Amino acid sequence: MIDTEKIILPSGIECEIQELTADAERILTNKSDIKSGQWINKFMSKAIVSIDGKKYDNQGELISALLDMRTGDRNYLLLQIRMQSYGDEMDFNFECPKCHKTSGYHMNLREMLDSGELKVDSYQTDTPIAIKTREGVAEIDYMTGHSEQWLASIKDIDTIHLAMAVCKKFNDKAPEYKEFLKLPVRDLAKIRATYAGLKGGLDPRIKIECYECDSENEVMLYQIADFFTPLTSLGNIGL
Repeated sequence: MIDTEKIILPSGIECEIQELTADAERILTNKSDIKSGQWINKFMSKAIVSIDGKKYDNQGELISALLDMRTGDRNYLLLQIRMQSYGDEMDFNFECPKCHKTSGYHMNLREMLDSGELKVDSYQTDTPIAIKTREGVAEIDYMTGHSEQWLASIKDIDTIHLAMAVCKKFNDKAPEYKEFLKLPVRDLAKIRATYAGLKGGLDPRIKIECYECDSENEVMLYQIADFFTPLTSLGNIGL
């Protein structure tokens, strides 16, 4: 019998999730889905029973609902799915980018969540924040699954794409790359700083100290091999 659990996302949305079956792990090895950014939505859809009481018979509609979620909610949902299916304990190896030595680590995800080491912030606003630039008005909003998927589809991401991803509108229309090319770098920095101050949902960044050279590294939790497939050689292929 598959276990289920009801959780409340940081935004207040209730999700019922179920324990993953082996079928979900196949998604983590599908290189085309990973390349297109589709893997994360398909993976989460395997664990969803309902969202705010609604059950989805159509996978396309379920994935659409997941794409509409804010990134902070999606990060929290991924963490809960991992703990519900694989447990709270996590053992992994990490290669330090500075000294290139590999060390073994152990962590308890639920303890990190309870202690605040994994930070969950409430959302600060339900409306975009309008800021003036010398080329017009940019409306800064929380990223969603749509933003993540758009970024994943770009072959060579630069700082302009990242700024565009957090803008819901620029001069009352969808942001365009050619317009952002004209922005003074001071305005581009202003857009990034505004978004950086927009807290909400789970921040999946954690700090790992190298046991060999004592350097501190900041990594995204779900990009660590063995986060989704503990104690296997597959890890998070392609990420």
